[in-house]
Amino acid sequence: MRTSWHDQVEVVHDGRVDVSIIRLPVDQRGLTVRPLFTEPRVVMVPAGHRLAGKESVSVTELADEHLLQDPDAVPEWRDIALELRKPDRPEVPRIHSVEEKLELVAAGAGISVIPLSTATFYTRPDVIGIPVEDIGPNQVSLAWLATRRSPLIDAFLDAAGSLVPQVHGPGVATSGT
Repeated sequence: MRTSWHDQVEVVHDGRVDVSIIRLPVDQRGLTVRPLFTEPRVVMVPAGHRLAGKESVSVTELADEHLLQDPDAVPEWRDIALELRKPDRPEVPRIHSVEEKLELVAAGAGISVIPLSTATFYTRPDVIGIPVEDIGPNQVSLAWLATRRSPLIDAFLDAAGSLVPQVHGPGVATSGT
């Protein structure tokens, strides 16, 4: 079952799935959460944006931008964002998919910070992903109801863990066991 950032935890609570692959932050009440891996995040800007040609940016260079997501998802931006200090912050529409978010970025409605793998998968010529030097990585985890255990859940957790690359020494990645 494909989930979005809006229902990635809801599907566990309502029983549609036994285990969900989630991206933090989420409300973890009632859940057991096991980290899988982290990955860098990038800021998505329109191709003609003032920062589009840079190899990387700092979060301070994004302070005067309009973020098209919950500010708590990017606390480094939230803590310095100029628009959050104004009483008339432009509304952020409810966005239901990555495709919709990138359409808004391409149209110049604002910026978005997303995981590198997402930016790599959803490439398009009118939107540019730029690494952000001083922003924390995205955490991908497994989540299941804290009160529920079964051999199938355990098997899924083992299988998922075995597929995540493990680093053994400087720069050497292998499949986990």
